[in-house]
Amino acid sequence: MHEGHRGRMREKLFSADEAMTDCELLEMFLYARIGRRNTNPIAHRLLDVFGDLSCVFSATPRMLMAVEGIGPETAEHIYLAGRLLRRLQSASEERVRLYNFYELKRFAAARFAGIGSEKLEFYLTDRNGNLMCTHTLTDVLPDRVGEELTVLARFIASQRPANVIAAHNHPSGSVLPSAQDDEAVAELWKLCAGLGVRLCDCVIVAGGEVYSYYRSGRFEEVLSR
Repeated sequence: MHEGHRGRMREKLFSADEAMTDCELLEMFLYARIGRRNTNPIAHRLLDVFGDLSCVFSATPRMLMAVEGIGPETAEHIYLAGRLLRRLQSASEERVRLYNFYELKRFAAARFAGIGSEKLEFYLTDRNGNLMCTHTLTDVLPDRVGEELTVLARFIASQRPANVIAAHNHPSGSVLPSAQDDEAVAELWKLCAGLGVRLCDCVIVAGGEVYSYYRSGRFEEVLSR
């Protein structure tokens, strides 16, 4: 019975995680340490004792073990997760932000410094321009562009960013875009539009300079062809 319930809970998590209650999320979190037992009552007890999720994950192992159903290993599991969350929260205060061209220019120039071979990167950001993650491609062959775009589409769909920024280098030393660059930008624009994601900019790095499709007005020129 528990396996069927847990299966349904996992389906709910993957399909409508925003609709899940704090208790349901905590119940599922306990699956990793409490097998073949109904963790829902334990999750309720934790929330009743500590008040909310924040306090549950801020509690010490000794405090957690005072709750019925919580043994040493489960208490350690919850405490460790709380410590990790606090580390992440602290790190988020120093997150990379790519909200304007100057922030993007500095970041991209550093990423491509000293790179002698061709590299293509995608920066996924949230609504405030905070960097969520990067996706890097190297040695992209012309006959594999379609395949690479398919992989990129899956990656973007899985991360669900608000914005995408593309950056690549010109080892030749010229920062100016080529006709092939324009074609790639047009294809990337279509891909992002189809996914409901905004393509904020496409930049080229070469010789310490950074060229921006957005700042130069080349986006409009390319998309109007």
